[in-house]
Amino acid sequence: MTLDQIVLAKALDRVGKGIRGAPRDAILTAASPPELRGASFGLRKSLDTVGGFLGPLIAVGAMLWLAGNIQQVFWLATIPAALCMAVLIFYVKEPAGETAIKRSSFRLAEALRLTPKVWMVIGLTSVIMLARFSEAFVLLKALDIGISATWVPLSLVVMHAAYGLTAYPVGRLSDRIGSSGLLLCSLAFLVAAHLTLAVAGSVWGYVVGTVLWGLHMGFSQGLLGAMIASATPDHLKGSAFGTFNLVTGLVVLVGNTAAGAFWHGFGAQTPFLVGAGLTVLAMGLIAFWLPRGKVG
Repeated sequence: MTLDQIVLAKALDRVGKGIRGAPRDAILTAASPPELRGASFGLRKSLDTVGGFLGPLIAVGAMLWLAGNIQQVFWLATIPAALCMAVLIFYVKEPAGETAIKRSSFRLAEALRLTPKVWMVIGLTSVIMLARFSEAFVLLKALDIGISATWVPLSLVVMHAAYGLTAYPVGRLSDRIGSSGLLLCSLAFLVAAHLTLAVAGSVWGYVVGTVLWGLHMGFSQGLLGAMIASATPDHLKGSAFGTFNLVTGLVVLVGNTAAGAFWHGFGAQTPFLVGAGLTVLAMGLIAFWLPRGKVG
């Protein structure tokens, strides 16, 4: 597999995520009572990590079974995706009658009229995503300290275990006490993760950093979606989530490019140290920008 093929495959994967993300979160918002919105998004994130937990385990097993043939492992990975498509095509139907989804004509000007509160959440999320670059750099760190490529996917198992076990409880807690304090906790975990991974030279140090990274995601990802949902008028939910995914996607692209440049130019420690500094900046913005208590 060439570098061009890898880049194309990753781009197609991200396009698919972008297409499904906004309507999925808009549907979840419509189905969730406002008083349970944090719990709803937290539960979605927890369930989402089941794949992130089981997938790497299956990948490790497949790598061992297929003697490290990565291409065959990716062919096996197409099977669950094909099954999901079959379920959507043949078994998922739009509701009819009184439960049917109401549709209206689309107006671009109206879709672009997002409230300042929505843009505030998008701005804060952008700073957080700039500080928390792709988990691919966590995997590269595993290789950097000498972990075999066959076992590297286990780091995703550890990360998603921490992520999945915390996302739903944190979401429920946010419905009671608000989001700002929990987001600050999530960024404290991210600072600790960055610093731990920057200096990690052993497997156990790396595992601690990976767990801290997962705790950050569990404390933040569901909350950010719930904050967008709470801040957006009902008729602009899809547009808000689409804008949210577009802006944060562009920020991640910039952040990953910069992190890669720092890695190659100054060593493996540098992107994590820079990420820790940006995370402290994000903590300051949240402390000053977000009101205490519930958002939305």
